[in-house]
Amino acid sequence: MNGSPNPAFLQQLFSNEQLFLIDSEHVPAMPEAEPLQAVPQTAVPVAAVPVEAPQPTPEVQEPAPPAPTPVVVTPTEKPALVQTPEPAPLRFQHQLLVLTDNPNEKDLDLLQNILKSVGLSLEAVDLLDVSQTLLSQYQSLLSSKAVHHVLSFGVPLKKMGIQVFLMPYQIRPVEEINFVMVDHLKDLHEDKAKKKALWTVLKQLFTA
Repeated sequence: MNGSPNPAFLQQLFSNEQLFLIDSEHVPAMPEAEPLQAVPQTAVPVAAVPVEAPQPTPEVQEPAPPAPTPVVVTPTEKPALVQTPEPAPLRFQHQLLVLTDNPNEKDLDLLQNILKSVGLSLEAVDLLDVSQTLLSQYQSLLSSKAVHHVLSFGVPLKKMGIQVFLMPYQIRPVEEINFVMVDHLKDLHEDKAKKKALWTVLKQLFTA
């Protein structure tokens, strides 16, 4: 603010104090402040700090598992194979060989009556159940001197290893043996026509 202060204002402001007015001419003037000069900033070189590349983490190798302890197996002796002896060839003792296939008691009763019709019995013939014998046991059949007739009740000769084709109820001689094939005993019980055909061929076989 320029100029001398108003005495009335000062008296009112400082009413209880003694005031002294000083002429402005006797107050030394305040030196003017010199303008601030900008101090040039000198760039301080910053030394580059070398950054080390990250070192790879060394791999931790797991310890190898312990080698398995070999198991020593003591070889055991194999039991000797028991060879089943081959069944002996059949020995035929009668002139008539009767072939059946798993006959039951009723079938055997019928067979007994059939044999009686020509003067024979079960004890006077060789009765063979092919379901209970092996093929190798028939090898001596054709070379047998005892068998003269073969009466087959429903058993094909190929089951015995003999390649001979037979017509039903007809006699066919092969190597001095007369072969006759008729129906199975189970099929003869109630069939009168087949029983008659059987009776006819039996008369031819045993009266020739």
